[in-house]
Amino acid sequence: MIETIAGIIVAVLIIVLSEILSKYFPKKLIAATILVAIAFIYVGFSLKTNMVGFIILEVSVALFFYFLALTGYTRNESLIAYGIMLHGLWDIIHHQSLMVQTDIPGYWPSFCLVIDIISGFYFYKTFSRRGRITKI
Repeated sequence: MIETIAGIIVAVLIIVLSEILSKYFPKKLIAATILVAIAFIYVGFSLKTNMVGFIILEVSVALFFYFLALTGYTRNESLIAYGIMLHGLWDIIHHQSLMVQTDIPGYWPSFCLVIDIISGFYFYKTFSRRGRITKI
C-alpha cells in the first residue's frame, strides 16, 4: 500500500514539474525524456546480479521504449503518452516475477505502475487538448 501512495505522490510531482518546466521546454520533450528514463531504470536493476539473458531482455525492451519516444517526439506525440502507459504493462510483468525474473526490489513494479498510469494519462490529456492525439 505504501508503494501506491508513494507512486501517487511521485506522479503528482512529475505533473507539477512538467507544468513548471513546460515554460522552458516543450511538453513532448519532457514526456519523451520521462519515457526513456523509466525504460532504462530496469536496465540498471538488471546489471545487479542477473544472468546475461535478463540483461539483454531489459536492454531490448528499453530500446523499444527509446525508439517509441523518439518516434513520438518526431512524428506523433500520442505515442509518447501511450508508451508511458504501456510501460505500466512492463511493470506488471515484473510483479512478483510473474513472467520476467529480473532481480528488482519487490515494491518497484507497483510503485512504477502507479506513476506510469497517472503520468501517461496526464500526457495523454495534455496532448489531446492540443488536438494532436491520435486514437490507436
